[in-house]
Amino acid sequence: MYYAMPGQRWTFFEIDPAVTAIARNARYFNFLSGAKAPYRVVEGDARLALERDSTRFDILVLDAFASDAVPVHLLTHEAMQLYLSRLTPTGVLLMHISNRFYDLGPIVGTMGHDAGLGTIHREDLDPDDMDTTGKFGSHWVAMARHAADVGALLTQPGWEALIPGGMRVWTDDYSSVLPLLRSRRQ
Repeated sequence: MYYAMPGQRWTFFEIDPAVTAIARNARYFNFLSGAKAPYRVVEGDARLALERDSTRFDILVLDAFASDAVPVHLLTHEAMQLYLSRLTPTGVLLMHISNRFYDLGPIVGTMGHDAGLGTIHREDLDPDDMDTTGKFGSHWVAMARHAADVGALLTQPGWEALIPGGMRVWTDDYSSVLPLLRSRRQ
């Protein structure tokens, strides 16, 4: 909430009620208690909550992919159609797809291409560098209906087009994380 600007309204979708309780407790964190913009927290699975919520967003950020259990239902054709229905015409979808076990770039690139979106990404560190640097890698994807809506990011270091991964688009009836499994050097 420290990034909030006057006139903005923020919505957080959080699946774990314990995380919401901790985030609201100023004893542990003050991001929500010190919020400079109005916000709301919607508890439950974000995809299901978005289906029930008709709000249109200028920016929709997905940050659910860092664990070893990838929520594939957030990476399907049907999910993308839902995201697009909840974005304003010039809205941007940002996805934090950092993951030590899976390279999600190919499927996310395929999703963007399938939806006809301008899709760019930035990968700050190789996940394998964690052992030597002590830092986790960060991989972000930005998508929009019109490439110009994410084009300004291309002037920033590290941002480039995300090429489709040559994969079959995932649907609610089909997905396979096996082709995305990272090989681990021993």
